[in-house]
Amino acid sequence: MSDDLVFAIEGITSLADVKKISPAIERNIRFTVNKGADKARTLSAGEIQNQVNFPASYLRGDKRLAVTKRAQGNNLEAEITGRRRPTSLARFIVGGTSKRGGVSVSVQPGSSATIKRGFILKLRSGTASLDQASNRGLAIRLKPGEKPSRAYKPFKIGDGLYLLYGPSVDQVFKTVRQDVQGDVLDFMENEFLRLMESSL
Repeated sequence: MSDDLVFAIEGITSLADVKKISPAIERNIRFTVNKGADKARTLSAGEIQNQVNFPASYLRGDKRLAVTKRAQGNNLEAEITGRRRPTSLARFIVGGTSKRGGVSVSVQPGSSATIKRGFILKLRSGTASLDQASNRGLAIRLKPGEKPSRAYKPFKIGDGLYLLYGPSVDQVFKTVRQDVQGDVLDFMENEFLRLMESSL
């Protein structure tokens, strides 16, 4: 949970603090925190895709970047969690593949690299801890004693045979969550003031 993004209202640190607030204000705070979490998820998804070439639909919905806890009752916190599974490099393949030239991938916008001994491998099924890109993986076969260089969490599946992975959503989320914090706090402040004014 320490890697999640948590939103709370400053000054509300205990149940005793909450009890001092009128029900109307508490309701407005709860609504503001939840709206802020939704805003943070949307902004973070956009920033993540600015840094990593996840497929356009990869971060839609709540499957890989989600508001996993909402403010409710006296608990005025919300949390956003990114998926922690490494992402199959097969999701970042660009163009076709060549038996001689290997496989080209583009993880970061504007740059690409060719994995000369890489090839696409059909996989039987996914696992709980690894993203296998619809049962398709990007693999590399190495000589005895060799290990994948500059690979993020390669997964050994045989002698000298490795599946290759890129960053997880959670890994990239950690780098962007502070970037969106200012905009989210401004949004929450405006939203809370709007609610308070409308309830007068």
